[in-house]
Amino acid sequence: MSRRIFLLLFPVLAFIQIAYSQDTIPLLTGKVTLSITKGTIACDFTLSDIPAIENYYIRINSGMNIHAFRDLDYNNLIYYEKSFADTMSTGETNAYYFPAGNEGKRKYLPRKIQFRYVGMYPVIREGSGDFSVEDWKGNLSFNGYSLRVDGMQSAWYPVLYDINNDRRYDKLRYDIEVDCADCNSIYVNGSLPVKGSTARFQSTVPYQLTLFSGKYDFNNIGGSYFLNPDLNSQDLEQFATITNRFKSYLQGKLSIPYKGNPVFIQTTPTSEKNSWLFVSYPTIVNIGRGQWGMKKFIEKSRADWARPYIAHELGHYYFGTYKVFNSALGDMMSEGFSEFLSYKVTKDLISDSVYTTTIRKKASMLTGFKVVPFARVNTRNDYHDRELYVYYYAPTIFLAIEKEIGEGNMWKWLQVLLNTPTQFTDYAFLRKTLYTTLNNSAQSEAIEKKYFTSDSSIDNALQTLKLSQ
Repeated sequence: MSRRIFLLLFPVLAFIQIAYSQDTIPLLTGKVTLSITKGTIACDFTLSDIPAIENYYIRINSGMNIHAFRDLDYNNLIYYEKSFADTMSTGETNAYYFPAGNEGKRKYLPRKIQFRYVGMYPVIREGSGDFSVEDWKGNLSFNGYSLRVDGMQSAWYPVLYDINNDRRYDKLRYDIEVDCADCNSIYVNGSLPVKGSTARFQSTVPYQLTLFSGKYDFNNIGGSYFLNPDLNSQDLEQFATITNRFKSYLQGKLSIPYKGNPVFIQTTPTSEKNSWLFVSYPTIVNIGRGQWGMKKFIEKSRADWARPYIAHELGHYYFGTYKVFNSALGDMMSEGFSEFLSYKVTKDLISDSVYTTTIRKKASMLTGFKVVPFARVNTRNDYHDRELYVYYYAPTIFLAIEKEIGEGNMWKWLQVLLNTPTQFTDYAFLRKTLYTTLNNSAQSEAIEKKYFTSDSSIDNALQTLKLSQ
């Protein structure tokens, strides 16, 4: 965006912001109007109770065209700039900020901002045979019968990011209206689904605003909602029983109860071949058609291989929701420990043979991987291959550590990780929690040297697990 000359003078607030708690969770209010057949979305939102942050970005989906930003405390339109230095690697968003003067070196952040913007996206109608090349979590996915969009990655609503403290404000309190004339059901994460073409959703508890609006039915089975399910009632009851068993196991081991019941969404991708799950608790979304729908969790021939994916997503209640991770190692910890929990559920509740086959397969995939050990990771680019690093390498390291320190100490370490307050979940935090757990300097130093700092950490782990090639 080109530099503009200011035509108004900002009040003193632009330079000396009134002190208020940085732990304040902003409130999102307003209205979103959308059409699932046209692929349109128009947002008129107000973000209030904004914490005092000097160095920030406001992320909004890059497909949105900005109408205006307004400081509602003074009823002034706000000039804005876009930054191309935002380190968010997923690429779905633009990073906006408000310069506090013509030189543009300082930033101004009002406490109450109106955001007005519109977007139009491709509608890839299910069954048409016309596919996009790819679908992914952060996509605003219009498949002809619904819109599926996550909160944090897509940033379809304004997501404030505190640069200095590496903190996203993607979980918000909200009071919003959703209007979709060609929908018959609407759901916003943290609220109950509603039958109708318009609905108001409110929550005093902050959530990521995953949105699923369209033409679909939903069921309530044992307190868990299933939106657009491709299972009959009997299969849904079986699925609910399975997930409740997984939840009971994890909360028993970690001594942290789940709050609320999960909401499961089944939908199809806009691409031909993509299928995956993602979570923004309590919502767990399964994207896939045919054999990659929810049936894979029930059919005997495939269920034992599919259910670990549900265990992984349930693990994200702890690593990603109960505890939010940041810094360069945050992604590794969130995904790596959730995958480790999936291994534990698989071994103890699903199938020992599936567990053994899985870890052997993942060990073979690490052959030749030139890894940067945890202690030397400075940015996420140091992962080199994120898939291998967070889903294969990290949980393999954690299995090896468990082998060394014992299962009881491993569960204790996870509890310490989840319950230790910290501003940054960096290497110092990872190391400190291990040392605190073991309370044995010699043992802790040996583990750190073998698995956290060594260039041979993969080989060390595979030897400990007796998985060496």
